[in-house]
Amino acid sequence: AINHGTAWHVVSFSIFGASLLLLYLASTIYHSSANKPWKGILQRLDHAAIYFLIAGTYTPFLLTMSRTGLGWTVFGIIWGLSIVGLVLKLSFSKKFEKPTVWLYLLMGWAGLVIFFQAGLQLGKLSIIFLLIGGVFYSVGVIFYRWKKLPYSHAIWHLFVLGGSIFHYFSVMHLV
Repeated sequence: AINHGTAWHVVSFSIFGASLLLLYLASTIYHSSANKPWKGILQRLDHAAIYFLIAGTYTPFLLTMSRTGLGWTVFGIIWGLSIVGLVLKLSFSKKFEKPTVWLYLLMGWAGLVIFFQAGLQLGKLSIIFLLIGGVFYSVGVIFYRWKKLPYSHAIWHLFVLGGSIFHYFSVMHLV
């Protein structure tokens, strides 16, 4: 982005990178902590970071390709929903478990409608990587919710890693 993009690319790619870093840092700290009193708080932060990753993933697409009225509106809505999700996760973590999982999915897949409506012209590889990443995250939710399956949580994390990798390559194809 620094060598071939605009300032919009650099800033938006940095936000995307920071959201990835925040998610994986929060998850690593939560999963590696043996401190029982902190475990619940760390889990809330881990789950709240998902909202920032979703918004952070939208950011490069919206700030490099759709700085129109609709693009800025979508940018505000996605980041606003992320803040609402963050508050729900930090304040009522267990009470809103199912609705927040649905909100993750809704926010993520809303991009299909938004990108179509905004007329974004993504390259073929960027679209393919973006869709595959979304499928990885979505299929992973099945394993996240399937608590009785041995190692389901580890399988979930493999799907998250796959989704992150494909979205990374999708963003890299924006330059």
